Formats: sequence, structure tokens, C-alpha cells
Amino acid sequence: MKNINNNQNLNFTQVKDILAQQAITIAAKEQLSSAQPSSNLHKVEQLLNETEEAVKILKLRQHIPFASSEDIEHLITKAEKGLILTPDDLEKVAEFLRVNRLLQRFLARHEQLAPLLNAYVQDMTLLPDIEDAIYTTIEHGQVRDEADRELAKMRRNLKKSVTELKTALNHFLTSKPNQKMIRDAMIVEKEGYATIPIKANYKNQLSGTIVAVSNGGQTVYFQPAKVVRLNQQITNLKAQIRNLELAILGALTAKIYDVKDDIKRNIELITLLDMIFARGKFAQKYNCIRPKINRENSLVLRAVRHPLIINPVPLTLELTQENSVLMITGPNAGGKTVALKTTGLMILMTELGLFLPSDKPCDIPLMDDVFTLIGDHQDLDNSLSTFSAEMKDIAMITKYAQFHSLVLLDELGTGTDPNEGSALAIGILQELYLRGCLIMATTHYSSIKDFAKQHDGFITAAMDFDLKNLQPTYKLKIGSIGNSRALWIAKKSGIPENVLHQAEAILAGNNLPLSLKKRFVHQRKNKSNLVVKKEFHKGDIVYATNLKEEGIFYKYLPTQNAAKIFVAKEFVEVPLRRLQLRRLAKDLYPKGYNLDLLFVKDWQDYKFNRDLDRGSKKAYKKLKH
Repeated sequence: MKNINNNQNLNFTQVKDILAQQAITIAAKEQLSSAQPSSNLHKVEQLLNETEEAVKILKLRQHIPFASSEDIEHLITKAEKGLILTPDDLEKVAEFLRVNRLLQRFLARHEQLAPLLNAYVQDMTLLPDIEDAIYTTIEHGQVRDEADRELAKMRRNLKKSVTELKTALNHFLTSKPNQKMIRDAMIVEKEGYATIPIKANYKNQLSGTIVAVSNGGQTVYFQPAKVVRLNQQITNLKAQIRNLELAILGALTAKIYDVKDDIKRNIELITLLDMIFARGKFAQKYNCIRPKINRENSLVLRAVRHPLIINPVPLTLELTQENSVLMITGPNAGGKTVALKTTGLMILMTELGLFLPSDKPCDIPLMDDVFTLIGDHQDLDNSLSTFSAEMKDIAMITKYAQFHSLVLLDELGTGTDPNEGSALAIGILQELYLRGCLIMATTHYSSIKDFAKQHDGFITAAMDFDLKNLQPTYKLKIGSIGNSRALWIAKKSGIPENVLHQAEAILAGNNLPLSLKKRFVHQRKNKSNLVVKKEFHKGDIVYATNLKEEGIFYKYLPTQNAAKIFVAKEFVEVPLRRLQLRRLAKDLYPKGYNLDLLFVKDWQDYKFNRDLDRGSKKAYKKLKH
């Protein structure tokens, strides 16, 4: 699937991350996070069938036998390298085999509810002989006595020898003739041997072995002769027992190695089932229902909800081969872009085998391509303006778009002359329409609105606006043409009332406000305490005599008889009497130039705030975090 701007624009990556969180195994999580949509009708139908069966099983609220397979893959690799598995390793393998058996039995009982899942699990190779061999040989992380008669005999002899050793040591400790020689009446382990601390001056009077000497040389750690023999006997028995245990563990490891391919196949099936049940859990989490799919470019959304938005307003719309373009109008921050993203996301989710958060089943066309042109397209790395970068993306879209393509265009043609931008946007929309693409676009341009209204293949829609309360409702009204509500947004953003009144008068058809400003500079020559009065305008170049630097005039501070100027990317307050006018802003910048750009400290912050003003949901989400 080709995506010009990456489906990150549609929040698809975030949805896949949430889906991956529903899985149990690491392998399933990784595969879900990297999963790609499919436009193959048979494959998607199969995915949806799997999801439906998973939902039915989950609704039973019964325990589903399941075991993580990560450790098992590691243990199989270990056996393949010729390493002997430990008792703990073998118990993990046995538990995995046991859960496979229980899972197969569980889904067999529910074959009518989930015939497809049952068919998958019946492909598992059950290995009861190996499972039984491990459980009868290993218990609580140790080889059982019952695993081998000779092993059991050796362990009994070892236990007997250890008891005899303790008896011999205790006898030595309690013998009266030995009391004067003993430093401390206790058994001390030194270098793996049980010893008795003896005073050093008696070391030559004893029959046995000195194992160690204290740092000061005053104490020697002694083994009586009988204890020496018992210790050697114990050491030999432990070595024999260890060798026999390794032989038993090696035999079990060899059995597992012989069926490694069957176990690997079982791991793959467990991963597959984990992914399917993750889709089922996602459907339950977001109250989703199964969509209907087609390859006829028939799109019907019935009250779908964006899964990442809290309390989203449901979206309902319809596109067909005959009416394949939906032109959405309305105010900024009114929900136009969210409508585009929600539509694209619903198609991608369906192509991943996910159910959709909707009130009724939606009709979803499987698309070979989902092209998006959403958000700011400025490319700072390649020195491309917003419009140039947008045209670069549009060129790619027009190169590849065809009948099974969904194209989502947010405010196409902006960033340049409105007349030229509108004409270009209309030409692009017509070309994509003639190719048979499904298209959703947003606009504020009146000429594009008129074009969509007159075109028989286009459908118009508007984001609803509550005129009584002067608030957007975020509801899509099909068949309407929306107003951009620029004055409402300007008022909410704090634009002065006199500016708003002038704008309303211009819209009403009154003459443009062409009156000239007054220019004056009054300055007293004496040094009295009277207020010094000067007039500067935003953007004027001024010289601050106290700083000995030029700056850009920003605004007056009337109560302080001072001004705020912009010097070296910092705002500085300077007394008015210290300012000298150097150049007027009107002589430096073209009419209509955005003077606020002169005072930008950080362009990243500026871009972020501009996105907020445009109503970017992504920016608002970032702001909340």
C-alpha cells in the first residue's frame, strides 16, 4: 500500500500500538505493531472472520488457556546449540505443551462458535509422551528420585553419609579429651568441607587433615580422619549423582530436539491466535462491530467514532462511484480535518481485520492506496514553502492515484494567491474524480464551494455551527455549504472590537478603510519631570541610546512612559526618551505583511502556536501532554 505522507497523519500507528497492547506474547505484539493493511478481498474477509470468532469466544467470559512462547523459542534454540536444558527449562517446555493441549480441547468444545479458530488449533502437534516424560522426571526444579533406580540409591547413600559425617563431628566436639584443643565448639565450613576450629598449638597432636588456617595463625580448621573419609565419600557420590542427572536431562533435551519443528509450528500458531484475540479485545474495548467490505468504491460510515478522541461526535457519510467526491466546508476547529482522518482510519483499520467503533455496520471499500495531504506541508530541510511542498505531494498523488485510491485533501490550494490556488485545486479535484478515486477534501475558498455545488459527481457537506451559542457542534451536515466563521474565530482569539467592526463593514460592501495615520514626534528639550511624548509604530526600526543598539519597536508601555523593543531576539523595555526613529515599518515591508514574524524568538514555537490557531487536533493533543 502506498502512502505519500505516511499513515501517521491518520493516527494509524497509534491505533496499531493500542492493538499490540492487547496481545500477550512479544512476537504477536511486534507483528501487530508492524502489520500493514491489505486490499485483498479474500484475505480481509478471512481476518474479519477470525476477529468475529475471537469476539464470540471472549463474550463467554471463560478462561482461555494460553502460555507465552518467548521462553520456549529461547529453549529450542538452546537445544539446537547442543546445550542441555535445566530442570526449570524442561518444566517450562512441559507447561507450554500442557497449555497447548488444553487450548486445543477448549476450542474444540466451542467449535460451533469458532470453527476457524478451532481448525487452527487442531493443526497443533500435541506431544503428550514428552509432556509426561518431563513431569514424571522433573519436579520443583529437580530430577525426581523416581526418574532412575540407581539415582535414588545414590541419593540415599549420600543422605546416609552426610548423617554419619555430622555424627562424627558432633562426637569429636563433645569428647572430653578434645575440649582443651577446641577453639570454638562449632562446625565451620571451609573450602567446601565441614571442619572444627582447633587451637594451633595442638595441630600436631591430632589424626586428620588441616583444611585451612586463620589469618592470625592462632586457629586451624581441622577434619578428623574419619570425617576425611566421609567427606571424600560424599564428594564422590555428589559427582556420580550430578553425572547421572545430566544424563537424564540430556535424554529429555534430545527428545525435545527431535520434535523441535513441531514445537516451532505450535509457537507460530500460538502467536497467530494471540494476534486474533488481540483484535477481539480491541473490538470489545471500543464497542466495535464488524464492517461490510467491497471493491466497488462504496463507502458508507454509520455513526463511526474516532477511537483516539475522548467523547467523539459520531461521523456519518456516504460516497459511491457516481458521487465519489465529498467537499467539506465550515470553520476552523470545527471538525473538518477530524472527519478526513476518521474516514481514512476506518478504511485502514478494516484492512487490518479490525472491527469499527460504530452504531451500525459500515460499508468499507478496500483501497489499494490511501493518499493524505493533511497538516502543514512545509519542508524546512529542502527549503520548500508550504505551497511548494504541497504541490510536490500532489504531483506524486496524481502520478499514482487510480480507481481503488482514497485521497484525503485538507485545504488544497492554500499558501498562494487565492484565485490561482482555487483554480489549481479545482483542476486537481476534477482530474482525480475522472480517474475514479474516492475523494474527501476541505476548503474555505468560495470558488471551490461553488464548483462542488454545481458538479453532479460531488457532494457538499458542512460542519454544523450553533448560531445561538456561537459554538461548533462538530456534526457533519451532508448537502450543506458551510461558512468559515472567520470573524467568530477572530473574536475568540482576542482581535480588538474596532478591527472586527471594520471587517464586518467591509463584508457588508462598505468602502475600504483608506484613511491615513498621523505621524508626529513631540519631545521636550528641557529636563523637567513632564512626560515626553513620541509616536512609533510596530515594526519601526529604532535606536536605543542607552543600549547603543538598533531594535524593532513592539509596543508602548504607557504607565511607565517606556516602550518594549526587540533586540537580538529578546524583548527589552526602554524609556521613550532613549528611543530615536531610524526607519518606518511602512517603508520596509509590503502592505499586509505579517509584522508579528519580526518578533519570533523560536520558529518551532511559532509553528506550534500557528497550528493551534488553525485548530490542529495534533497540536491541541500535544498541548495537553
